[in-house]
Amino acid sequence: MEQQIEALNRTRLENAARALRANGFSAEVYASGREAADAALKPAGSGRKVGLGGSMTVQALGLPAALEKAGNTIVTHKPGMDAEQRRAVWLEALGSDIYLASPQAVTMDGKLVFVDANGNRGAAVTWGPRRLVLIAGVNKLSKDQEEGLRRSRDTAAIANNVRLSKDNPCVKTGRCADCASPSRICNAATILWKKPWPADITVLLVNEELGF
Repeated sequence: MEQQIEALNRTRLENAARALRANGFSAEVYASGREAADAALKPAGSGRKVGLGGSMTVQALGLPAALEKAGNTIVTHKPGMDAEQRRAVWLEALGSDIYLASPQAVTMDGKLVFVDANGNRGAAVTWGPRRLVLIAGVNKLSKDQEEGLRRSRDTAAIANNVRLSKDNPCVKTGRCADCASPSRICNAATILWKKPWPADITVLLVNEELGF
């Protein structure tokens, strides 16, 4: 049964990759997170400035440590930073040589969906970094934009609320209520329908469940 599911997921990922390519993105499918991590490290090389958007997928693949070990400088916000420190880091990340992130959803018709608290990742994936590498596990495949936005809010956002110990309504109900909570983390949506022309974007699709 597992082999059949893996084969089905591979087919879905290949179809999504073709749709992404038709929309101007570079896209490849990998059997494992380890293979995808190796592919993400190649363009970074050494001696680069690498922006990170706080992705759990990027963290799970061990990329921050591997990038630093290779001699790269990591630019990302950290716990304990105040608002001005975070702003400075986010602006610096926009000028990075390479930026690594993960969308909350990849649609079967080749769109990329990002939902953020502050919009720093949304800014980075549309303009700024010289190169973007976006990594997504098979769990992030969605039928279309509507389903992708629903997944972003009802699955990814709730999981991140729990991870960040946010006392928002969705943590209690298990569904997005479009709340007005001061600690709400889904304030800005960025959808890449096609590749923005100045951007160099590679999407790595992985036949494993990764991140939220």
